[in-house]
Amino acid sequence: MAELFITLPDGRTMHYRLTGAPAVIGRDATCEITIDDPSTSRHHARFVPTARGYVVEDMGSRNGTLVNDLPCSRTPLADGDRILVGAALAVFRGAGTQSGTAVIIAEEEPGSHATRYVPADQALALSRRRLEMICELSERLTTLQDETALLENALSICFETLHFERGAVGIRRRNQRIVDWPVVKNLRGEEGELKISGSLLRRALEHGERAIFTDSGSAPADPTVSMVQHGIRSAMCVPLIHRGQILGVIYGDRTSTSTAYTDEDIDFLAAIAREVSIGLVNSQLLEDQQQMARLSHDLDVARGIQTSLFPKSLPDEDSLSVAARNDPGRRVSGDYYDVIRRDDGRVWCVVADVSGEGVGAALLMANLQAAVRMTIGESDDPGALLTRWNQFVCQNSSQDRFVTCILILVDPVEHTVRLASAGHWAPIVVTGASLSAGASPSAGASPSAGVPRELEIDAGYPLGVVDSAQFKTTTAELGDDPAMIFCYTDGVIEAMDPEEEMFGHERLIKVLANRGDLKPKAIIKHVGRELAAFVGSAQQSDDITMMAIRMG
Repeated sequence: MAELFITLPDGRTMHYRLTGAPAVIGRDATCEITIDDPSTSRHHARFVPTARGYVVEDMGSRNGTLVNDLPCSRTPLADGDRILVGAALAVFRGAGTQSGTAVIIAEEEPGSHATRYVPADQALALSRRRLEMICELSERLTTLQDETALLENALSICFETLHFERGAVGIRRRNQRIVDWPVVKNLRGEEGELKISGSLLRRALEHGERAIFTDSGSAPADPTVSMVQHGIRSAMCVPLIHRGQILGVIYGDRTSTSTAYTDEDIDFLAAIAREVSIGLVNSQLLEDQQQMARLSHDLDVARGIQTSLFPKSLPDEDSLSVAARNDPGRRVSGDYYDVIRRDDGRVWCVVADVSGEGVGAALLMANLQAAVRMTIGESDDPGALLTRWNQFVCQNSSQDRFVTCILILVDPVEHTVRLASAGHWAPIVVTGASLSAGASPSAGASPSAGVPRELEIDAGYPLGVVDSAQFKTTTAELGDDPAMIFCYTDGVIEAMDPEEEMFGHERLIKVLANRGDLKPKAIIKHVGRELAAFVGSAQQSDDITMMAIRMG
């Protein structure tokens, strides 16, 4: 017969046998399986028998139904499948399978058997022999090891030293009230179910109290009669606590001997639990470290893929030379640059900056790069292309993501540029005969020759902000003398020193002044050195991208 073992958000558990008829689970009292959980809909899901076994169907619930962490509309069930119904977790056990590792939390009725609770802050009282045992066990329990191995080891120790006949370790999921039971040993109850008093469990998980139960007919009334009903003669339950945080519980009982646990026994179990808690935290830290290592590897792979999207080679000729550099603030970048040659000798230069940082920005950057490469040949009008890209970004990104972009069509023969901006910083240009290496300004040179200045353009909206936005194209004639154009993202001017002062636009202008005689690669290195010297020991806070374009 198929069964469901259900764990409620407060740690209580339910056991339901599927009878071969459809069964609805939800909050409504008319459901075959009624769950007291506000995140569960009134009629949440339905378990339906078929010729091939049971399937679970979501009934249009507000929060949906998940099977093994995947959204479900109608999903066939296999033994061990985990069904999340609101915040309640049901584990499906198919017909003919053993349910010998199930932990059932028993609801209580008034009775005549005593359970004594010990406050969390009450000191432990241990004999010298048991203190020595704890010292000997400490390394065994706190050394780095897999969580399951640790808990199995801990429960084995309890069986060895406290003579548990049955026992279990419950672990609370991180930032949740749900308790999983990864280790259960020596089960003897009906159909292998280990029934634990809900009172013991709740007081351990909610208040950090440790509890000791003894079957004594002369004891005053107590709400743990269900334990006696299930043949339990003596039991203990203690919380796993680390720095005030309750991580779970250790439970053990005896069913075949009348020997009761003593006050020192429960203090000894609490001392074991303290060591297990340290080991559990170490195990979780190890798991986090391994996960970070996997994530680091994935980011390295992603960065390698992203780097391959940048152009493999850039123009490096007397008439036109281009250099660019991208330094991600994290391992992947939301900045983008590209250089694309046209058949007519003109060259497209693109610099863009996706809002935000990290993987999300990098993914949008990769999508933008694909759109640029796919559409760049459709027009020689930068404004028209930005309009097309804006529609693409609006359709393919969330409202909290946008892209600033500068698009330049460089004509090295005519010494002109056509450009349009989508909310991006205007390029800085330096022109004049003084840009020739070793040359001095001619007598008729313009007073501004060799002085960095911004090109005057209409900044426009960033891509992805207004889907109907139109972008204006500006044409700039740069004269017959050599010209250098410098493009950058805000990671350059917003870089901060240890005192949180920004590098700033004016400082960038000064760095570029009188350095137009340098080749583009040298310009990029020069600005990079100045930026590094300014930032010093401060951490890089944003992606940094620079592009230098030189004509003549």
